[in-house]
Amino acid sequence: MKVLITLAAILFSHLGWAHGPTPQKAFESVEINQPVDKVWNAVKNFGEVAKWNPALSKSESEGGNKQGEKRTLTFSNGQQLVEELDAYDDQAHEYNYRLARDNVKALPVSSYSAVVKVSPSGQGSKIEWKSRLYRGDTGNFPSDELNDEAALKAMQAFFRSGLDQLKKSLESGG
Repeated sequence: MKVLITLAAILFSHLGWAHGPTPQKAFESVEINQPVDKVWNAVKNFGEVAKWNPALSKSESEGGNKQGEKRTLTFSNGQQLVEELDAYDDQAHEYNYRLARDNVKALPVSSYSAVVKVSPSGQGSKIEWKSRLYRGDTGNFPSDELNDEAALKAMQAFFRSGLDQLKKSLESGG
């Protein structure tokens, strides 16, 4: 019996090491002293995120806000990635999208899905931007540049830059 227990312990001890990355969750929000419709009009066009997120030098799409629409984001460092629209609800002021083609030099993530939502808050609006993501290196021993912390930090910084710019622009009459 001791031999069986020892053998089982040896055979199954490696399973704890073989797990992959766990999903991380990024969440950022901002309150904007403007009506929901005005805030939604600023963010609703899936292909125009570069108009309000200074982390990007360009965003391109075929236009439209239909499921399956793809946009190519060009970051200020020249690196690109592609995202795909999964759901769009103009009345609920919300859209969902995911990473379609990764580039860890643009963002140190291998996969993500995200939601942008505008809702009423007090006399103004609130934008929530959240994501479920995986680090850039999905192996068991990622480098510091591609680990969970780096992925989460980069995604939060990307969200924050856009939200801060929207607040500044919309509250100053832009």
